[in-house]
Amino acid sequence: MFTAKDYDQALLTPQKIFDLPMEVVETESLTTEQKLKVLKRWEADAHDLEVASDENMAGGESSCYGEVRRAIHELCEREGIDEKDCKNLQ
Repeated sequence: MFTAKDYDQALLTPQKIFDLPMEVVETESLTTEQKLKVLKRWEADAHDLEVASDENMAGGESSCYGEVRRAIHELCEREGIDEKDCKNLQ
């Protein structure tokens, strides 16, 4: 069970609260909207890491961009949200 403080932290740094993106999808402690917000934050972080890696500026950690995209897709599919709408949610 996640608290409001955990949710606030997950919005800043999802990796500190969840080990894997699919854990966000699976938790029952967050609403669909909250899950999407956390996953979108994670997606932005993973994208930034990929850009840094492409520019040889990463700190050695690997990006999980694909995993995050799969988790977003899975959540949208489970909740019956159109994929294009899911991509546009912030």
